[in-house]
Amino acid sequence: MRLKNALFIGTALVALPVAALAQTAQPAQSAQPTPAADESEIIVTAQKRAENLQKVPIVISVVSAAQIQNSGITGLTTLATVTPGLTSRTSGGGVFQPSLRGIGTSSNVVENPVALYIDGVYLPQQREGNRELLDVEQVAVLKGPQGTLFGRNATGGVIQITTRRPTQDFAFRGRAEIDTYATFRGSAFATGGLATGVAASLSVDYAKQGRGWGTNRTTGNDTFKIDHALSLRGKLLFEPGPDTSFTLIGDYMQRKDFTYTFVPYPGTTFSVPATGPVTGAQDTSSPIDTYAAFNGGGVSLTAEQDLGFARLISITALRRSNSDYLFDDVPTGTPAFYVGVAKDAAPNRMFSEEVQLVSRNTGPFTYTLGAFYFYNRNTNQPIVRQFFPAFYNNPPAPVLANLNRMTETFGAETTRSFAPFGQVAVKLAEATTLTLGARYTYEKRELTGQAILTRYSGTVITLPFTPAPLTIRKPTWRIALDQQFTPDVLGYVSYNRGIKSGGFNILNPANPAYLPEQLDAYEAGLKTQLFDRKLRLNVGGFYYKYNNVQVTQFVNLAQSVVNGAKARLYGVDVDFDARLSPELRVSGGFELLSARFTSYPNAVGSIPRATGGAQLIVIDAAGNRIPQSQKFAGSLAVDYEHPATFGTILVNTTANYNGDYKIEADNFLTQGAYTLLNASIGWRSSNDRVTLKLFTRNLLNEKVINNSTTQGIGYPTSYGGQAPRTFGISGQVSL
Repeated sequence: MRLKNALFIGTALVALPVAALAQTAQPAQSAQPTPAADESEIIVTAQKRAENLQKVPIVISVVSAAQIQNSGITGLTTLATVTPGLTSRTSGGGVFQPSLRGIGTSSNVVENPVALYIDGVYLPQQREGNRELLDVEQVAVLKGPQGTLFGRNATGGVIQITTRRPTQDFAFRGRAEIDTYATFRGSAFATGGLATGVAASLSVDYAKQGRGWGTNRTTGNDTFKIDHALSLRGKLLFEPGPDTSFTLIGDYMQRKDFTYTFVPYPGTTFSVPATGPVTGAQDTSSPIDTYAAFNGGGVSLTAEQDLGFARLISITALRRSNSDYLFDDVPTGTPAFYVGVAKDAAPNRMFSEEVQLVSRNTGPFTYTLGAFYFYNRNTNQPIVRQFFPAFYNNPPAPVLANLNRMTETFGAETTRSFAPFGQVAVKLAEATTLTLGARYTYEKRELTGQAILTRYSGTVITLPFTPAPLTIRKPTWRIALDQQFTPDVLGYVSYNRGIKSGGFNILNPANPAYLPEQLDAYEAGLKTQLFDRKLRLNVGGFYYKYNNVQVTQFVNLAQSVVNGAKARLYGVDVDFDARLSPELRVSGGFELLSARFTSYPNAVGSIPRATGGAQLIVIDAAGNRIPQSQKFAGSLAVDYEHPATFGTILVNTTANYNGDYKIEADNFLTQGAYTLLNASIGWRSSNDRVTLKLFTRNLLNEKVINNSTTQGIGYPTSYGGQAPRTFGISGQVSL
């Protein structure tokens, strides 16, 4: 789609609800919020304090629990359905890989520049992101670098998940659904008081899929199938007095998916001839059933003390997890090249402590001061790559004897980081506020690794790797000026610097370390509530200077992160929510984006071979689009609730248009434009306790690339990014 056509469509998304409201809205009688406006206020903690969304000078997309259910979002990986500018996919080992405005990483073992927080706790392990949205109260997506309050590795932004808080009053909600792939999803949430000042909650979510999206033509088993997914979360809230609270949270997740099967990228073939038939993009001819599994969780303790002039908060977290996976990189019907990590061979350990002093929201001067300590140990012990004779095109025995039969790569990276931070907001005038923030990050990373090469002759070669530690000392900052033009119109400009840590390639420790990347962001925006607050319309423009861009590439069949020189990004975000009538609500948004490398010599490119596989070459990628960046993305949701004598009729339609994007820096591999369309119709009882729905997801049956890479053997491509067209029924009971 051309940029001007995208702009026309995006403008139309906003113009329709605006035009309708203009015909019905009456002039506001008072500058004070009406009761309805108060009830519809959205409170976020994007600046570590509870604030009205419309008063925060940051581009934020907020998704409520009701929107998650209504829009057909089944987990964090499908959140992009209602968040333009966010793309997400999962790679080997079930790793969640989000990207915001084209800023992201496709590495399996590197912290993502879109930082994930749940209840104030940072989750560095990307495999923890492939989760259901259990007992969620709100998901806030903060776009742009958040390097002051959320630290390094928030260059692209932050996904901030807030789950439900325990209450003294008993409440219960149970939900179940089943679809045409016999996918059962069930969840339950219960909360209540245990004693005076003590409340607890427990959440359970379980999913299991009866039929996969495709078939393994060799083994006869299903592909792209949830074997099981279990999530648990328990909370204990202790309030010994009106000014003191302690919240203890424990969570656990275990899941296994039969996934990550490959076919050749359209128009290409593998260098290993196919011996088995593949009839669909989600089928395979692998001799093995590929899978990804994860288990892990953690505990956290949040202590809060109201000091009168400010709140003192401590968040202590400890997390442990492990994962294993196995996939066939060249599934042609005969063993060629397998990659896997055995059970309990990829442990991750994390400890963090954050202390905050947050002033009251009142007065001409507010502040947030804090310090953050972080420890993480990320390991592969080992990742195993198996090579079969077919991979080498069945050479004679003397030649085969000197080739690798197996490589075992061991890598363990330890990270220790400490960062003090602070942000102050000063009223320069009654309606003018200047915000200044800064953070100083110290971080040290150490690597221990080795590679064990086993030849077909039986010879074993051990190569140790113990590079010097990698240390960074980097400041980041934020400067923002906002003007409250009217009670319902806020304008702002800001300048932010964010960084993402450097590190080691633990999957390929022979490769050099990669350097920190740096992003300078200039933004300006308007946050408005119009037509007697029936329409919320927020617009933000941004310009990025992006240096030392971290890019993932495959060389010698191993994933490595390198620095891809410089890039420039700019665009516009629009977000709106319109109440056209008491029964009808229209919401959505769009993003226009230009994101290109301005300098990237020595990038990896390729030329498809007519005989199969690819010839890797060195190219200059300057002028190419950054991977995962869409020129245009937009979403539109229509919710209709009609009261009747027998209950309330519920109707939802959610459309999400995604412009095409490139998968690697050479821009050869491309995901074409696609539209996801979800819809549901339901009934809610008059007492609001029972809800039944019929739903459909991906009504247009779009196929989306989940992962595709350039390798000498070809372009293995997985179409697991989106479930096929699905119909189903769900029910919910609330007490």
